[in-house]
Amino acid sequence: VYKLDTMKKLHYILLGIIFASMFACSEADKEMFKGPDSICFRFPQTSDDIDEYRKLDSSLIFREDTVVYSFAFDMEATERVICIPVQIGGMATGHERTYMIEVEEYNGTQAGVHYEALRKEQVLGAEKTTDSLRVKFFRRDMDKVARKIGLRIKTGGDFVEGAQERLFLAIQVSDILEKPSWWDNWSDCFGTFHPIKYREWIKIYGGTGDLTGKRPDWWVAPLELTLILELKELFEREEFYDENNVRLTIPCTH
Repeated sequence: VYKLDTMKKLHYILLGIIFASMFACSEADKEMFKGPDSICFRFPQTSDDIDEYRKLDSSLIFREDTVVYSFAFDMEATERVICIPVQIGGMATGHERTYMIEVEEYNGTQAGVHYEALRKEQVLGAEKTTDSLRVKFFRRDMDKVARKIGLRIKTGGDFVEGAQERLFLAIQVSDILEKPSWWDNWSDCFGTFHPIKYREWIKIYGGTGDLTGKRPDWWVAPLELTLILELKELFEREEFYDENNVRLTIPCTH
């Protein structure tokens, strides 16, 4: 009996050692294969994404990999912060982490003149899997040329590069009325885009003249079509010309 009890004890001890070593290996494997989390821009890709984003900031226009903003919508503003969301591939932590970016300048855009210089090392807040990269633009020398910068995420800090198609994003800012994303759907009514047309439309319609989600149909948008006919009459009654001295017209036949 004594021998049997001793054998049982030895058996349990051996099993305990085996399980402990298996668990230790499992934890070691996790540490061995666990690398840094990835990070990328969370740029809206679908119409639903864009609609959600525009609920937060309706003055922004999205064109492929570019966010477009115009100071022309706000006569009082002298500066504007554009918030670009970033997203990690991993879990939140209880402390801040850093990620790296590079900035590319286009159209003569200069840090300290047209936008506030950005540090290469950016901070992702504690307890966050998404955060915003904030870029401040100044209303200077933008009435004839749109200023543009590109932002590129690079491996560094606490993160590696995430999805390749989401590592680059551009921001274009001007003091010019940019073509809104809805314009092409209404081109039969307004014709080719020109800032003068858009300016006069805003005066009649109000706000930013936003026709997102509407279409040129009398059943769906009777007020909008009525106002476009008023705009057409205005352009027939008064003369508006583009940069080449060509008269602008509103072709609406609805």
